[in-house]
Amino acid sequence: METLFETPRFVISYDPDNGWLHLLWQGYHSEAESMEYCLKVLEKVRLTGATRILNDGTLDQDGWGELARWIAHDFMRLQAEAGIAAVAWVLPKNLKARADVHKVLAEVKCPLVDTFVDVEAAYNWLQNGAVIANPDC
Repeated sequence: METLFETPRFVISYDPDNGWLHLLWQGYHSEAESMEYCLKVLEKVRLTGATRILNDGTLDQDGWGELARWIAHDFMRLQAEAGIAAVAWVLPKNLKARADVHKVLAEVKCPLVDTFVDVEAAYNWLQNGAVIANPDC
């Protein structure tokens, strides 16, 4: 895997063998940081031509608060428009952060998103089982 962007609390890597981005969220993030990181993701999707994302939020501690609506309605749509067809989302252990993920995903139509409690299951789904057939995207 090739690291494309890294801070102490957020990392974007590219897996060229699978053609996907791997996102790692850790700790606490301000809304401004989270938005900046989301925009970085879009930049890296366009740069790499990735079509799938493994979004590892296991160690996320605080969710997104008011930013959840923007993520659900704008960011996820922008990802789909940039070419992302499927996202494997590893749920945070932190209950507040997990609740924010569920708020976001309740609103998302595109891209295809499935949730997991461990990275290995998310990886396997993206590699073998992500059925990408959503005519609304």
